[in-house]
Amino acid sequence: MVPSSPINLEQLNFPKVSPQAAKVLNYLSSEDPDMGEVDNIIMRDPVLAGTLLRYANSPLYRSSGEISNIPTATRMIGIKNVRSAAVMTALRATCPAESELTKTILQHSLGIATLCKLIAKKSCPAVADDLELLGLIHDIGMVVLACNAENEYRALLARAQAENIAVDKLEKMEFGFTHDQIAARALHEFRLPKRHETVLTHFHQPPDENETDEELKKERAVLVLAHRLLFEIRGDDVCSETLFESTDELMHILNLDDAAVETVLEYARAHLSDFAG
Repeated sequence: MVPSSPINLEQLNFPKVSPQAAKVLNYLSSEDPDMGEVDNIIMRDPVLAGTLLRYANSPLYRSSGEISNIPTATRMIGIKNVRSAAVMTALRATCPAESELTKTILQHSLGIATLCKLIAKKSCPAVADDLELLGLIHDIGMVVLACNAENEYRALLARAQAENIAVDKLEKMEFGFTHDQIAARALHEFRLPKRHETVLTHFHQPPDENETDEELKKERAVLVLAHRLLFEIRGDDVCSETLFESTDELMHILNLDDAAVETVLEYARAHLSDFAG
């Protein structure tokens, strides 16, 4: 089928991090970042500082009273989640008006990020923060498309929902490419882990039966299961995507039982709205 849209993949405008956020990401990519310097940089970027404080005061992190200063916040949520806050700031700044379309996509991504962290805590806790970031940026290509071609992409999502077609399949039909193909370039801009690129660029393809990296298999399984559970919680999802593995298959890969999954669902149902802002 010949794509119907004139959208050129090579001419899309991509999210750009602010100068302060870029400095933060550079510091955090070093082996031993100076957190005092990171705090100072964040405090010079009011938007980044505000996003970081929202993270620190969300139910996933806050243990007692409200966190109101950056040094406490960075130590509360940890280095990897400071990186997530920098990425979220860039995503929100990509579309200054933050239309209902981008809000919908970001809300979906925040829901997936929360579920990725909750699932990973049950299955692979050492990488829970990494997988929260993976969930946060997994649909960064959707944000890029929404900001570059808002009317066309809004119509595409509406059609996908009305006709029960996976968004990635309809993108391929309409544009000739999918949001997965945008991910690699965006991840490079954010200086994010190479293995995230591996997971995301193959996310809407059948799992590789010859894959020998067990950790990579688990990371994919966490992301797919997060989508399965978000659909169970919210029902009709405007960002519905192609998923290959069943919930039972994913639970087997992650060594999760029904009780563990139900615990994740209960927490998510109670708190997902806290991560939408």
